[in-house]
Amino acid sequence: MVLRKSPQTLKEMVDASQRAYDETGCYAGIMDLEAKESDPLKYELFHSRILSSLISGRETTRMISASPFVREVAELCIGIYTPEGDNIAQSTGIQVHIATMGEVIKWMINNEYETKVGIADGDLFCSNDNSIAGLHPADVYDILPIFWKDELVAWVCTVIMEIDIGSVNPPCMAVPNVERATDGIRICAEKIGSRDEIRRDFEIRIERTIGMYQTFLLDRKGAVAANIRVREETKNLIGEFGLDYFRQTTRELIEDERRTQLARIKQRMVPGRYRNVTAVELYLKDQPVSWLPGKVDTVRLMPVEMTVEPSGTLSIDFDGTGEWGWHSMNATESGVRGGLSIGLVQSMCYDGRANLGSLLPCQLNVPIDTVLNPSRVLELPTANIWTSTIQVFNHWLTLIGSAFYLRGYREEVFGFRTSFGFQASGYNQHGMKGAFLPVAIAGYIGGCARGVADGVDMGAAYYTPEPDIGNFEVWEMFFPNLDLYRRIDPFSVGHGRFRSGASMNGIWTPHLSQFLMVSSAMGGGAVRLLDNTALFGGYPSGRGCTMSLSQTNIKETVEAGNPLVLDIGHPAHLEFPKHVEGQLTVHDKIVIPAEVHEGDLLITITPSGSGLGDPLDRRPESVLPDLENGFTTEEITRSIYGIEVEFNEPTEKWEIDEMTTTINREDKRKQRLARGVPMRQWWGNARQRIMEKEIDPLLKDMYQSSMKMSANYTQEYRDFWALPDEFVF
Repeated sequence: MVLRKSPQTLKEMVDASQRAYDETGCYAGIMDLEAKESDPLKYELFHSRILSSLISGRETTRMISASPFVREVAELCIGIYTPEGDNIAQSTGIQVHIATMGEVIKWMINNEYETKVGIADGDLFCSNDNSIAGLHPADVYDILPIFWKDELVAWVCTVIMEIDIGSVNPPCMAVPNVERATDGIRICAEKIGSRDEIRRDFEIRIERTIGMYQTFLLDRKGAVAANIRVREETKNLIGEFGLDYFRQTTRELIEDERRTQLARIKQRMVPGRYRNVTAVELYLKDQPVSWLPGKVDTVRLMPVEMTVEPSGTLSIDFDGTGEWGWHSMNATESGVRGGLSIGLVQSMCYDGRANLGSLLPCQLNVPIDTVLNPSRVLELPTANIWTSTIQVFNHWLTLIGSAFYLRGYREEVFGFRTSFGFQASGYNQHGMKGAFLPVAIAGYIGGCARGVADGVDMGAAYYTPEPDIGNFEVWEMFFPNLDLYRRIDPFSVGHGRFRSGASMNGIWTPHLSQFLMVSSAMGGGAVRLLDNTALFGGYPSGRGCTMSLSQTNIKETVEAGNPLVLDIGHPAHLEFPKHVEGQLTVHDKIVIPAEVHEGDLLITITPSGSGLGDPLDRRPESVLPDLENGFTTEEITRSIYGIEVEFNEPTEKWEIDEMTTTINREDKRKQRLARGVPMRQWWGNARQRIMEKEIDPLLKDMYQSSMKMSANYTQEYRDFWALPDEFVF
C-alpha cells in the first residue's frame, strides 16, 4: 500500500504508485482490501458519501449554469482524484473524462508544478488543451486541489462543454479548421486563480478572446462552486473517518473496481478475437480552408480488433488505421482512452463505481502518426476529435455486443450510430456575437437493435448517459432560431428481425439575427459510407444528411394565416418542398459555411443504428404498434418485412393479412436466391476489380494509407485477396 509520507513530492508519489503496480499487478500495490474486508458497511458508506458529494456538486452547477449545454442536456461531470491524479469516483454525466482529467493532473505533476508553479490550498487550475489530455477543446476542465492541513490529499475536477471557445469557424467543433490556432483558445493547465477566486487577468483574457465570454466565465464560476462543495464535503469525510482511512480507502476503491472489472469481463464475455472496421470521411476540398495542404478530400480506414483473454483482461488494437491529415478530426491517445471510458461506463460499469480501476484491465494499441494518434499534434487542429473517436468506438460497441451475445447476455447488447447537424456563428436575437450548437440532437438518435428486442428509440447517444433534447423554449432564448418541426422518422430505421430504434428529424429557421453563418456539426465520421454497426445480419439504417431551403415564402405564408406544411416525408420524394417555395440544397458531404437568413429552413435527417437478423423473420404482430405510432409505414412493412397490412376504417386499427404475408415472404426468399451468386464467384469478381484498381480514387488512397502505416494490415489484405507480394494501390 503506497501512502504519502510528508517528505514525498507528488512526482515521487506518482512514480512509487506506478512502480508498485508494475511489481504486483495491483493498483498502488494493494494486495488486500483491508478497509472493505474489516468493515464492509463503513466502506460502502464512505463510497456513497463521496459519490453523493460529486452528484450534489454537479447538480449545483447545473442549476446555476449560464449555459444551456449544462442546464438542458447536462454536458458536465465532476470527478475526485488521488494526489497522483488517479480517479476515485465520478458523478453522473459525461463520463468520457474518467481518465483524461486525471491525465491533466499527472501532466502538471510531471511538469514540476509543485515547485515551479506552486500548488496551494484554494488554487484554481484550468485546461482545455487536448494535446495535454482530454477530448475536444470545447471541454474545459476546472481543477482544485484538496488539502487537509498542509497535505494535498486529493483533487476535484469539473468538466463543462462550452458553446464558444473563440474558434475561427463556427462554433466550438469547427469542421474547416486545418491548423491548431484556428480551434480557438487553448488553456494549457494554467493557474487561473487563488484563494478560491478567479484572477482578473484571466477574466480579461477571456473577455477579449471569446464572443460569448459571459457564458464561459459564468461556467467557470459554477465549476469552482461545485469543486468547493466537493472539497468541503471531502474535508468533512476526513474529519469523520480519519485521514489514514481516507488515504487507504480511496485507493482501495480503485483496486476494488479493477478486480470487479476483471470479474465482469470473465463473466459476460467469451474469450477470443473480435474484429470490425469503419472509416472516417473528411471532405474539405470545397471548404474555406486557409492552409492549402488541407484543401483535399480524404477517407481513412479505422480497423478495431478486441482480444478478450480468459484472465479477464482485454486489448483493443487499431493497427491498420490510416494516417493523420490537415483537418480537425485528428484524435489523440488520450482522446481514444476517453472513448474507451464512456464505452465501458455505458456497457459494463454502470453501477456508480466506475473509476480508474475500470480501465486498468484494458490495454490500447493506438499506432503513432495515424489519424487516431498523430505525433505532430501541436501543429494540428483537434476540434473534431469526437468525429473519429465516436466513429471507431461505435464499432467497438458492436464487438462488446457480440461477446455479450455469445455468453448469453442478450438484453444488454447495445449499439449506436453517429449523427450530424448544423452549427452556427453570428449574432443572436439580442445583437450579441457568439456561437451556436444545438446539442439537442443527442436526444434524436435511435440505437442499434438489441439481442432480443428492438433498439432504443430517440435516446441512444452513447457519448452521454443522459441523452435529452432539452427544452426548446430555453434553446430559443440562447440561440437565434425557431424550432419548427420535430418528428419520428420511420425511414431512419435499420431493419431486421429486431429493428433499430427510430430517430427524430428536425427543422429550424434563423430568427432575429442580423447575420448568421452555418456549417456542419459532425457527430461522427461516416458521411457517405454506411456504418457496419450490426452484430451480425440485419440491415444498416439509411444515411443521415442535412438540407437547406433558401429564399422561401414562409414569412408570407405566416402573415396570411395559412398553415405551414413542413413534413419531411419519404427521403426520395420529399414532402415539404411541395408546400414551401424555395431553393433546396442537399448537403451531400459536409455543409460549406454559408450565410442563412430568417425564413430559410435548415433540415436535419438523423440516421439510426442497425437492425439484427432477417427482416423476413420479424413477428408480423410487432409491426402493428410501429404503424400506430409512426415508427414504420405501410410501404416499409410490405417491401422490407413482407407483411401485408390494411387499415380498418371502422375500427381505426391496422390488421394483418396472414395468408398474403406468408406468400410475400416465400416470394422474397425465392427472389433472394435468384439474385444471389456463389461466394467464390463474388470473391473472384471483387478480386478482379482490385487487381485492375477499378475503385473510387478516395478509396484507393484510403487503402494505400493503411498499407503505408501497417505492414500487418498490408500482408493480411494481400493474403485475403490472393494478391501479388508487390501489390499496392
